[in-house]
Amino acid sequence: MSDHTSFSRIVFTASLLSCSLSAAAENATLQPIRTHFAQTQSETSLELSAASFSDVELDEVDDFDGRTAALDITVPFENDKQVRFFLPFHTDGDARLTKPGLFFTGRTIDIEGDGGVFDYATMQYEHQVSFANKSDYNFAYTIGGGFRTKELETTHGDKFNHTGRVFLIGAKADSYIYDGETQLLVNAGIRFYHDADDLNPENKDSWTWADIKTAVIFGMWGEHTQPIIEVTYLGDFSDYNDLAFMPELILSLSESVSLKVAGIIGLGDDGNQSGAVSSLSLSF
Repeated sequence: MSDHTSFSRIVFTASLLSCSLSAAAENATLQPIRTHFAQTQSETSLELSAASFSDVELDEVDDFDGRTAALDITVPFENDKQVRFFLPFHTDGDARLTKPGLFFTGRTIDIEGDGGVFDYATMQYEHQVSFANKSDYNFAYTIGGGFRTKELETTHGDKFNHTGRVFLIGAKADSYIYDGETQLLVNAGIRFYHDADDLNPENKDSWTWADIKTAVIFGMWGEHTQPIIEVTYLGDFSDYNDLAFMPELILSLSESVSLKVAGIIGLGDDGNQSGAVSSLSLSF
């Protein structure tokens, strides 16, 4: 075989891989629930998700079990930029009050409101600066911020999330690994919380946490099922460490609609200890 023929086949194979990677990333409905592609989407996407959580510890409560729901909208513009809007719009559950000096301390209270817990309403600007068809991987940086939208009310009269803002900065990368069918996604960022009320178990109003998410996307099971494993981390590598393992399936219902389901298994003492999440993803 000539050197020219060998080189042509290498180029052809690389082109196929990069095209496949781009196609998968552009279809936002095939994106993992927590970890996102660095590749800029070609269509606007909307994702409605609902999750359960258990044994979460906050500043004034422990053993917080409940549910939360959120909306994620991504709008691309040009070929390498997009804006992502995230809105948690409901949380409810029950927890054990740990704040000293109150009549209800040690008792179970209800918590409910039209907002999130550690997730605020945010907007992020995402800019892709490396492309798989040139460097074998996609890479993008992100920057943004947000604020708490609604208070979480309790049965003992106190309110969580009186105030709070968050500033976000991060990077995303994705590439094929091993057999050319398996994909690796990495999202690494930092959350700067400022003037946040009744959230941090260490009784802090302002703090910085690392926000790291990794996903491995395996080859398709049949024509419509995509198996995924995600690992997420939120914390400071010291006092607070929320590490979770998420086995996941994406069920492709059409070219623009997917249903995603995942289990959440907590691997540390902080954060969600067990739960599940599902989402409906649309692109248009």
